Amino acid sequence: MLIDNHSHLDFPQFDSDRKEVIERAKKQGILIINSGLGPEGIEKTIKLVDEHGIFATLGLSPTGFDSDIIEDTIELIKKYRKKIVGIGEVGLDYYWVKEPGKRMTEIQNFRIFIELSKELNLPLLVHSRDAESDTIRELKSANKPAILHCFSGTIKQAKEAISIGCLISIPTTIIHSKQKQELARKIPLDRIVLETDAPYLSPVPKTRNESANVKLSAKKIAEIKGIEYSVVERITTENAGKFFNLKI
Repeated sequence: MLIDNHSHLDFPQFDSDRKEVIERAKKQGILIINSGLGPEGIEKTIKLVDEHGIFATLGLSPTGFDSDIIEDTIELIKKYRKKIVGIGEVGLDYYWVKEPGKRMTEIQNFRIFIELSKELNLPLLVHSRDAESDTIRELKSANKPAILHCFSGTIKQAKEAISIGCLISIPTTIIHSKQKQELARKIPLDRIVLETDAPYLSPVPKTRNESANVKLSAKKIAEIKGIEYSVVERITTENAGKFFNLKI
């Protein structure tokens, strides 16, 4: 069994074969956690939970500045709290947001969702792009460990995040990304979880990703660390299962 701790199967890229994609993963023993973003994505994701028995986290893209959308997102998270395993993705994105004022707004919004995760006693899954230092600082200040989705920071930053209880999520781009391979090499296996971010971050560039591909990541990590595939499968699954309190 493996866990894809972060995917977006509600996205339109799967409109033609969503059921088949989910079944393909299930047949390979892969549990899916779908991340629903914003009011529309949340409703679609909850429908997937109800119809296909997958798991879900609910959040909002860091670049979603509209106060009404933030408020609606929070209300829906509260409404569906019993159907979800965590809050996310939420966080900081400095790749797309360059203006200092808007970055400060992102930080303020991030704090709102951190506090919401504490209020609802739900695990937190964090998006951090070109913003690792600020992300780790905010989590440390709030005493809130998280899964760091598609972590793109340095080994030093990864170890700092681990020191406050965070898990490092490695995507399927590990197949061709030297940075992700180095993370897998240097980070202890008991702090690693796996994701696809489907339909993005495919192991084959410029193709649609899907949850079944998480198996390729596990095989690559086993190769990098020089250990059995079964060890990677067991430990990464235990890591994600424990973090999200999954009954598996």
